[in-house]
Amino acid sequence: MNGKVNQLITILNSNMSPKQRLQRVIAEFNAEVDQHGFLQIRSAYFSLEISPISPFFTGFRQLVIDAYSTSKGLKEDELGRKLHLFRSYLDLFYLNYIRQYPGRTDFQRLLTFAQEHKLRLDYETDSGYHNRTQSQYQYPKNMKIQLTRNSWRLYHNPARMIEFIVNIDNGEFVSEWNTYKLTEKGRIDSDPANYSIEELEEVANTESFNYGIPHGNYFMYPRFQKTHRYLDIQQPRDNALRQRAKKIYRTPKSYRAGGKFTDLIRAGKIKDVRAWQGIPFAQREKVYGAFINHLAQSGMPNWGINYYLGSTMSYQKYFVEN
Repeated sequence: MNGKVNQLITILNSNMSPKQRLQRVIAEFNAEVDQHGFLQIRSAYFSLEISPISPFFTGFRQLVIDAYSTSKGLKEDELGRKLHLFRSYLDLFYLNYIRQYPGRTDFQRLLTFAQEHKLRLDYETDSGYHNRTQSQYQYPKNMKIQLTRNSWRLYHNPARMIEFIVNIDNGEFVSEWNTYKLTEKGRIDSDPANYSIEELEEVANTESFNYGIPHGNYFMYPRFQKTHRYLDIQQPRDNALRQRAKKIYRTPKSYRAGGKFTDLIRAGKIKDVRAWQGIPFAQREKVYGAFINHLAQSGMPNWGINYYLGSTMSYQKYFVEN
């Protein structure tokens, strides 16, 4: 479907206003909101593959930033609501692309892609919204990886635009697209009554394309500083499936606010992943609890689980050097 992607890029680069171009792109997919608030598109496009570094994504993001520049964000009009719902399909298109790479796990495929294109991945943005849980919180199961880590571009900036949620243990993507079912008519079954509580876990913890630029740990131009809040956080109403999933699976509270959450994967990146995988399941809650207590009592920044293991005598056996 390379022709389709080129056609979309042509629309993005046309002389119409930003909103007109966005409307044209949405129309290309025959996108309409159904009775459950789910954006349905033509099923032929479910298999569309778009590279995460395609100019389509940065061009689309730039148009959203240009078209919705006020504090109302995407709540401004009906097109804005459709754009909010459409981000799920943007996720699908780049997941499809990464999954055609060779590798035993999605994480390995992503690393191969990043290495091939010499891209720096950002492991250091908070994953609390992607570690929602139904029961008492134990420790993070998922990590968030954003692409690309940083950019100095004033326009078509790709910084922390695309994100992947990865199960730390099995290396597979955590995504709503692992859950959704198709009806006989080839549409997404958007009725929450047709999904079990267990099936909704990945809907609650799914990835989410960023129209704005999240702050992260890097410099940001003043013009971008509120874009993430206006376009991604203060978002229009979710579809009924996502609403139900988020009611069942709740975001854990940060240890800084008296809760038990912090990220395991930070500055150590792949070393953090390997270190945590090496800790026996029976020991994980104890090790994580000690990690949380150390951060709370010391006031030190979180540099990842591997750094903590290496600096703690009783846990050095789990430390990963290389």
